[in-house]
Amino acid sequence: MKLLKYVFIFIFSLTVTNTVAQLNTLKNYNLNDGLPSLTITDITQDEIGYLWFTSNKGISRFDGYEFINFSKKDGLLTDKSTVVTTTKNTLYIGSNNGLSIRNNNIFSSFDEKKINCILTTNIGTFLGTDKGILRVREDFLSNIRTNFQIDLNKINDLKFDGSFYWIATNKALWKLDNLINPTLLKRIDLGNYTSIIFHKKKTIAATYNNGIKLINNDKVKTITSSLMNIIDIKFINNQFWIISENDGIEILNENFNFEKNINKYNTFTTNKINTVFQDQQKNIWIATKNKGIYKLKGKNVTEKNPVITFQNIEVVYKSLDSIDVNNYKKTLQLKPTKNHISFTYKTVNINNPKDVLYRYKLNNEFSNWTSKNTVDFPYLNYGNYTFSVQSKSAKKISKPIHFQFFIDTPIYQKKWFIWASITLIFFLLTVVTLFYIRKIKAKNKAKVKKLQLENHLLSLEQKALQLQMNPHFIFNVLNGIKALGTTRKSAELNTTISKFATLLRGILHNSRQEEISLTEEISVLKNYIELEQQMSSNTFKYEIITDLKLDPEEILIPPMLIQPFVENSIKHAFKTTSEGKITIDFSIKNQFLVCTIIDNGIGIHQLKKDTNANSHNSVAIKITEERIRALSKKSLFNIDEIIHKNKITGTKVSFRIPLKTDF
Repeated sequence: MKLLKYVFIFIFSLTVTNTVAQLNTLKNYNLNDGLPSLTITDITQDEIGYLWFTSNKGISRFDGYEFINFSKKDGLLTDKSTVVTTTKNTLYIGSNNGLSIRNNNIFSSFDEKKINCILTTNIGTFLGTDKGILRVREDFLSNIRTNFQIDLNKINDLKFDGSFYWIATNKALWKLDNLINPTLLKRIDLGNYTSIIFHKKKTIAATYNNGIKLINNDKVKTITSSLMNIIDIKFINNQFWIISENDGIEILNENFNFEKNINKYNTFTTNKINTVFQDQQKNIWIATKNKGIYKLKGKNVTEKNPVITFQNIEVVYKSLDSIDVNNYKKTLQLKPTKNHISFTYKTVNINNPKDVLYRYKLNNEFSNWTSKNTVDFPYLNYGNYTFSVQSKSAKKISKPIHFQFFIDTPIYQKKWFIWASITLIFFLLTVVTLFYIRKIKAKNKAKVKKLQLENHLLSLEQKALQLQMNPHFIFNVLNGIKALGTTRKSAELNTTISKFATLLRGILHNSRQEEISLTEEISVLKNYIELEQQMSSNTFKYEIITDLKLDPEEILIPPMLIQPFVENSIKHAFKTTSEGKITIDFSIKNQFLVCTIIDNGIGIHQLKKDTNANSHNSVAIKITEERIRALSKKSLFNIDEIIHKNKITGTKVSFRIPLKTDF
């Protein structure tokens, strides 16, 4: 009895010692460590070294130090993720509602049935769903037609052994030579198959309630397991790990002999396990349904040289998501303005994440080792660049990775642009010079025309001055003065001499002015008409109307514009009229001064028939008309007969000139 007692104590001590040692290498990750959920459904590891965990609240990425979580708001189809696998830089995430794909940090999604497993091969990626198999196309998912017993059933697992495809459904285990148009389609066994692995050219498959099946040459052998509700099987450290949905894990050796159980009674705090995964550093990760993740640290692991990859490259704060930066073998061509570049790189060391150091160089020598994994290069000059970076962990150094880029020369520094600019400047200078010369010539030509016009106006004014006072009128006035002197009518003689002197003084004064006031013009005109009334043999009256909004003293007018027309009426219009009348009307219309001279004489056309009358005054009127038209392009002149009831009743002369004032 004592011997049995000692044997029991010894066995108990070994069990406790083993359990304590095992607990020392066991670590649990939960919500406090950054997991979004305690329900972890699947685990995988990408080429960089990141661990990816799916859960009912999205997916999580783990680098050994912290969890980065992604959910529906980041681009996932849904938060309820079921399975995950990776190939190169692409991550496939299955969910209850379809598939999400993460490529170059960008998510794309496809609505479909629940995804239970994912298989990636050199001919494509295939999805096992609750109803058949789907193939991942470039922008859609397509159904694969194999056999209705496969197409209509739940696909729990899908594997390829290098020659054949194995399909585990909830009704049977199948073997196909091809998923697309298979020529061999064989049902190996009936049952609810949940998982498939390959070992030494043999297929090992797990069933939900009928143990483990060993398939050799399509013959099935049952291996008894103490577990029920088996959902997964893995081969880790030369052992078969059998995962139960509710009873923890059972471990068998290569000969399928029992070694131990891992459950809530000896290791974990739960029996609800979803899957097991071994990472690149031989750590074993156990995904649970309600306690997060357990990690069993790998033993006797030989550290390998670390692997470094680019996480992100930004050009002027914009990520290069359109290219695979880790496999980009060309030289990236950048515009001169794209000269601000940032690099983020990473080496994942799950066991010792804080021990990783980095160094980099840009064309020149490497920098010092640092834990910082980002570097920023602002305001780079144009030219070729090669960025290189290495990492170091546990005195082992990674192979350097490189990224080449070229910043183009600014356009203003390129030779063709410089020569083109010189040519353009020379051309513009030539054009400007020719334009300036043409402008000078045009200006000189305009000056010549202006001088010619001024000379013409001066000539017209001189001619007008010569014609302003009719020599016959002066002769008649002087004879009249002489006659008054002989009749000794001294009072009338003095009045006539005074008016004549005033008229001469006014004409001489005005002849030296380019412009006079309308008041002065009217004053001279009155003196002239009144003298004509005294000397003329024809009796006539006159009226001057100034219907103006402005004071006539403020209105400017060239001198002696009206006198030739009045003289014409006095001398020739009233030969057949017993009592003549002349009306002179000044008015302002639309910024123009308008003058109208109306007489009740014989008419202008009848007058032209009299050659003697036409000889002097026609020249005076023509010169005055030219003076009026020369004042402005907008000046108007018109002369015509007044006809009433088919009878000529007089002549009307009208003209307009631009209104000009002295203020």
